[in-house]
Amino acid sequence: MATQTPNRESTTKQGHTVRVTVKLTEKAYRDLLKTVELTDLNKTDTINRAIRVHAWMTDVIENGGNIYVEEKPGADLLRVKTF
Repeated sequence: MATQTPNRESTTKQGHTVRVTVKLTEKAYRDLLKTVELTDLNKTDTINRAIRVHAWMTDVIENGGNIYVEEKPGADLLRVKTF
């Protein structure tokens, strides 16, 4: 469960940030570290991006759209059904 503290001023595009505390599974934490290494982003930016991508994908699917993944070049497209 996330714990929120009051907004504080920042130089982000949104003008503020909110601090939350989360408990990650060991697998999720390893995936976070792997993603940080692959993208060269910090943990905060990686988590922010993941949340935005998840929200976008959920919105597309809930509004009747489809998202397809090609795992390797030339492979069949796989439709994302749920996360």
